[in-house]
Amino acid sequence: MNRTSWSDRLTVWLALAFTLIPIGACFVAATSVNFAQGPWGAGITFEWLAQAVSQLGPMLTRSLALAAVIAVANLVFGYGLSGWIARSGSWLSKLVGQVVNLPLAVPGIALGIALVTLYPKLRASGLLLACGHLVFTLPFTLATLIPALRDPAVQEAEIVARTLGARTLTRARTVTLPAIRIALGQAAITAFALSFGEFNISFFVNPPASTFAPFALFDAYATQRLEVASAETILFLLCLLPVLLVVVLLTRRQSSSATITRKA
Repeated sequence: MNRTSWSDRLTVWLALAFTLIPIGACFVAATSVNFAQGPWGAGITFEWLAQAVSQLGPMLTRSLALAAVIAVANLVFGYGLSGWIARSGSWLSKLVGQVVNLPLAVPGIALGIALVTLYPKLRASGLLLACGHLVFTLPFTLATLIPALRDPAVQEAEIVARTLGARTLTRARTVTLPAIRIALGQAAITAFALSFGEFNISFFVNPPASTFAPFALFDAYATQRLEVASAETILFLLCLLPVLLVVVLLTRRQSSSATITRKA
């Protein structure tokens, strides 16, 4: 027990160090007048952060808007598709489930080039970019929702509601959706975060006139000062901070629900 406890704690601390140390280094570089002279070389300044806000602000707005659209689209399409795959035992539903997961085995570069080659007329409107992000994120939504919809407790509650005369929409609104609300939240947040940080599809599919935050970060590290690139990285991470907090809250709520269920 003690060995397991200490090994778990060591793993957690190593993971935190692996994650937080680079973020701390970015913050130091972003607030240094000249990072080439060392941490906070030549003094501390917030000028680079202000410059990053003006440069990255429009890209962040576009990325956040696209990620929100993709999260909603995942819930709309993912819920219906997950319900069909989870409830239907037909060979067609199994085949569709496997086909939807194919983008996970295809590099993002190949997927982006394929979309541009097959549907070049949709590129200028931005619809092709949204479709590409949806194709990339939908497998993760299915992986979250299908197990939740296959839960025997959820299926039993739906059967009881059907027996009492509840129609399909009524069952979904009063039984299914409340029962899988945590899974829905996790799926939406995962889709949002993946879309917000997706680089390959955005790079090849997006029209060059309107770039998104991941490409702006790549360009900053390639062509601008390290201090500016670090400042833009800090802003990018700050946009994801609320999402991470929601993930923590949902995870705690799921754990507490599971504990209550076991006690009952």
